[in-house]
Amino acid sequence: MNQFDLEQFMESHGRDILSFCSYLTGNREEAEDLCQDVFVQGFERAERIENEVHAKRFFLSMAVHLWKNRKRKYAWRQRIVDEQVVPIAKMESEQNESEQTPEQVAIRQEEKEYIRKCVKMLSKKKQIVVLLYYMEELKEKEIAEMLGIPLSTVKSRLREAKKELASMLSDRM
Repeated sequence: MNQFDLEQFMESHGRDILSFCSYLTGNREEAEDLCQDVFVQGFERAERIENEVHAKRFFLSMAVHLWKNRKRKYAWRQRIVDEQVVPIAKMESEQNESEQTPEQVAIRQEEKEYIRKCVKMLSKKKQIVVLLYYMEELKEKEIAEMLGIPLSTVKSRLREAKKELASMLSDRM
């Protein structure tokens, strides 16, 4: 992939990568720093990128690995692990909000916030799999390759996360 292609990729997928980083970090400033580091390293490793589809997976994978390294460093320095990941990126509405009544918009927003809170209650390992599967629409096999874990582990984490989320969401209904 040449320099022009990477710039085009950044324009077309930069928001997705930043949004994913926001979910991982739970902090807008940290997400921006992480996203910047991801793109810097991506530009440095441009020769490894085969095409745009591969590039998105490559950048998402890099975001997960850089975030894990930062968390490890922070935990080591603080001697504690911060178990809270707050997804703050906004989910895009499935319907055009201009076509909805104000009540529908408010209800939809409340539902999104509740779902974010439920996802936040999952373990980090399950959160990452859920975010990659639903937010980035990656296949289970792609997630396994990206995270360097067995496919069966991805499937079980996803299955367990779905059960936990279903339970949490059914309590509210």
